[in-house]
Amino acid sequence: MSPAQESKEGILFIQCSELEAIAAGVRAIEEWCPDVVHLHTAMLWYVASGIKAATGKPLVFHVHSVDRAEYDIGNEPNPFLAQARAQEEAISGSDRLIALTRSEEILLQKYYPEAADKIRVVGNGIEDTDAALAATISTRPEMPTVLYSGRLVERKGIRELLAAIPEVLKAAPGARFVLTGGPPPFSASAVAAQWLETQHTPFLDRIQFTGWQSPAEMALRYASADILVVPSRYEPFGMVILEGMLHGLAIVAADVGGPAEILEHGRTGLLFPPRDVVALSSALQRLLKNPEERRELGRAAAREVRSKWLWKQIVPPMLDVYREFTFH
Repeated sequence: MSPAQESKEGILFIQCSELEAIAAGVRAIEEWCPDVVHLHTAMLWYVASGIKAATGKPLVFHVHSVDRAEYDIGNEPNPFLAQARAQEEAISGSDRLIALTRSEEILLQKYYPEAADKIRVVGNGIEDTDAALAATISTRPEMPTVLYSGRLVERKGIRELLAAIPEVLKAAPGARFVLTGGPPPFSASAVAAQWLETQHTPFLDRIQFTGWQSPAEMALRYASADILVVPSRYEPFGMVILEGMLHGLAIVAADVGGPAEILEHGRTGLLFPPRDVVALSSALQRLLKNPEERRELGRAAAREVRSKWLWKQIVPPMLDVYREFTFH
């Protein structure tokens, strides 16, 4: 087993083989004596369940998305059904479940009604930065930029976005789209070749795929954008929403899950029906043609995220879940 490594954020990482993982976890429990064990992915359920069996510690499972919904609602391929079986075991065997939003709580109750009493709703938080704060008051470039940030997969609505882009660029010839994301091994050109079609050919100079971006590179992308678009078919939360708000971007998002609970239509963003290419195109054109509305939405979003979604607002309700198992 490799020695434990502490990150600059003060998080201790223990690197070990799969065969050593349960024993390493049990040793950590014995040394630190925590009140709970917190699981973030069902892929490690075999480790968490082994630790729970050996130590009797309560287990909190953070359900970052419902795998069955990824398939049913987001139209992701069959592997999500296979993953759902492991997630079902984790949901059944855990003592508490963290749902990111009320809509996720409803989904969990739909798929796993027997787990309803174990669910607690705690959203994600975000850390403010000087760069993000500066971006909220900076002057945007003359060519308005629409940013997409995220995985290029079915449930993120990437097909609907690509279908809307030609009409948007016809109506707003001074605008451009930047699409970030993609597996790290693939170049930007390889990602573009996978997704662009004949209808995009006249606009290739205004559609940029970047490939995978580091956190520092993404900060620059947010700082130089005007609009963030989140066209997801299924979105359990949407950290990109908080990131866009933090940087003072006007946000156009599908009226689903996290975006619908975080944003207020017409005040901190614009919501449109999921999968509706015409409505998505219309919302983007509206903001591209109205810079003052863009700026006002961005300003309101920046105020909102700092009043509701910074870590100092999110940590207390998470601690309340842990305190349900504090015995001393």
